[in-house]
Parts: sequence; structure tokens; C-alpha cells
Amino acid sequence: MSDELEAHIGPGSLVLADRGLWGLARWHRLRDRGAHLLWRIERRKARRVEDVLPDGSYLARIEANKHSKAAGTIKAPPVRVRVIEYRVDGQADVVRLITSLLDHEQYPAAELAALYARRWEIELVFDEIKTHQRGRPVLRSQTPDGVRQEVYAHLIVHHATRDLLNEAARLHQSVAERTSFTRALNVVRRTMIAPGGFSPLRAQA
Repeated sequence: MSDELEAHIGPGSLVLADRGLWGLARWHRLRDRGAHLLWRIERRKARRVEDVLPDGSYLARIEANKHSKAAGTIKAPPVRVRVIEYRVDGQADVVRLITSLLDHEQYPAAELAALYARRWEIELVFDEIKTHQRGRPVLRSQTPDGVRQEVYAHLIVHHATRDLLNEAARLHQSVAERTSFTRALNVVRRTMIAPGGFSPLRAQA
């Protein structure tokens, strides 16, 4: 997480982050800005259990690793977090989240776990555009204006394809998220009329 991104986070924000972005100092910085946090973390973290809550989550204490920094470095103070653990259907790995939302009644563990799972939706969108829709390792345009135009074109095509999926799901009373984007994209491509092999300017002459 860059300093530029942190500068846009303020009171009322809920910051979600994957493993690898954890940092005690960063946690304190964002909390000082008034933001709440819901982060995935490695299982070896937050082992000091203080209290087990009725929804299965628990409160724990995290302290700075005394071996992680050079001698003389000021270490971040400890923090009290709430830990939520769950498994995704069909997978053996345990997903472990920590959050600054300590009230289990106002913020049930199941709701926070479902919210965190939705973070992957943006990752799926990136994959749909970059891997399946674009089909090329790089953009073809060689000017800044051309690149912007090409990016906007890809976003418009993705939005239109997703809109088609939503409409199909509505008609068939199914869930659009469980419908193959690749299959829908192939249907769209098959229905497109191939461009003519002549110059419009030449046709007008």
C-alpha cells in the first residue's frame, strides 16, 4: 500500500487488504486517520488470545516482532484486534482475518467474512479484461491519447458484456456471478459483424 493511497483514506473508511500488506506501523497510521481495517493475515500472527466471542471470533494482541527491525529502531506499540477464521467450501486452508471492528454484535463474523470475500470481485474483473477479453500482452496504441482510448474501449466492452450477463441471469432466474464471462464474451464475438475490407474515405470518393 503506497503513501499516496494512504493519503486518501479517512474517517468512515473500511480498508480491506490481502496477506503481505500487514504492518503494525501501517495499522496504527490508518487507525489514526479514523479508518477501520479488515485484513487477511498469516496464521502465525495474533496468537495471544485474550477473549473468545459468542460468534466464534476472538480478541487477540499483536506486538512488534523484536527480531524484525535493526537495533535502535522505534517499534510500533501493540494493538488489540479481533480475529475471524473460516474455510471456503471445498478448500482445506483456513482464511484468517483481523479487524479493528471489535463489536461482534454490531459486526458479526459471518458478515465480515462475506464482505472480505467480495474483495476478490475486483481481481476477477481485472482477470476478465486482461486475460480473456484483451487477448494481447500489451496495448497496441503508441501514443498517450491512443492508450487512453484503447483502455476506455476495453472498459466499455467489459461493461456491456457484464450487462448482457446480468440480463440473461435475470431472464433465467440465475446468478450472474456464476455465469461464465468467457462463454458470454465468445457469444458476443460470434455475433459481431466482421469489418469491411475497404477504407471509408475511398468508398466516399
